[in-house]
Amino acid sequence: MKRIRIKDIAAQAGVSTGTVDRVLHQRGDVSAKAREKVKAAMEELGYERNLIASTLAYNRTLTLAVLLPYPETDEYWLAIHEGIQRAKHSLQHFGLDLETVNFELASPRHFAECANRLLSQPPAAFLFAPLFQLEGMDLARQLQALEIPYIMINTRLAEANALCYVGQDAYQAGFLGARLLHLNLPKGQQPLILHLEQQVDNAPHLLAKAHGFRAYFNQSEIAIPTLTAEITTFDNPQTLINKWATINKKHDNIGAVFVTNSRAHLLANALADQGLPIPPIVGFDPIPTNLAALQQGNIQFLINQHPKAQGYIGASTLSDYLLRQVDIPPDKLLPLDIVVRENMAYLGNLDILVGVI
Repeated sequence: MKRIRIKDIAAQAGVSTGTVDRVLHQRGDVSAKAREKVKAAMEELGYERNLIASTLAYNRTLTLAVLLPYPETDEYWLAIHEGIQRAKHSLQHFGLDLETVNFELASPRHFAECANRLLSQPPAAFLFAPLFQLEGMDLARQLQALEIPYIMINTRLAEANALCYVGQDAYQAGFLGARLLHLNLPKGQQPLILHLEQQVDNAPHLLAKAHGFRAYFNQSEIAIPTLTAEITTFDNPQTLINKWATINKKHDNIGAVFVTNSRAHLLANALADQGLPIPPIVGFDPIPTNLAALQQGNIQFLINQHPKAQGYIGASTLSDYLLRQVDIPPDKLLPLDIVVRENMAYLGNLDILVGVI
């Protein structure tokens, strides 16, 4: 295939090579008419820009901003950071730098402050987990105003105009959780949606899971009313037990529990340590503490959200868009894998299947 040069594009468009160079590298003033001529010539000639070569040739570094909770928050976010770091290692040779800023998991205010810090020197692209509806949408609007492409992981904001969402379908995850819990629900008892989280009303991913969960039990052939509870202080086992006792006193017919995030082990372990009855529990993510509770039989099912893959695929997808200008689908949905004691030993193979190798 013949190599297409800048002077070939210039001749086809009837403009100078300097004009073509400014259009390709998005610098300097170029009239709209000239820009359209250059783009039309590139299309006619079948020119495909190699931004990797271009970036290296000009000794430039493109910055990809990453906004995530602190990795030490819990094992789930640590896994996402590990995926990001794996991507960073593979991308650094192509003139792409990942600048990560971390926020406090339960602080929408700190999320907004960290976002503004990253935007003070606008990056080429942005990757973030919009855990808070209001603050996440505010960041999305700022990115759109600055024409900065962005990808969301872990949580999808339906109103945002993101380049792509990488993660699971939270509604379907909740629906699946209900189906699994139904298998263990004693007759005549009710399932409980338990949020071990602060500010649930501002957490769209948890609300979507709860919505999917209720939809399953609202089906006419099932028609079992669901219960919902929140525990906002969960790090202290005794406090958690006290809150659980209050919930049980209010609802004396809880037959099984759906924990909407990766903290199912906190409830299971607290009940086990106190020698209290443990209802069937379905939770999320095969992190080590959840797997230990699963192995002991204190958790029945885990739904794998592939946190490491979310980080890796999110960063890699943005790099493909920046460096290769490939078309990106609006969603990259990860599989809803069910983890039980019988298959937990094979979890390492799942990273290979979803692209984290």
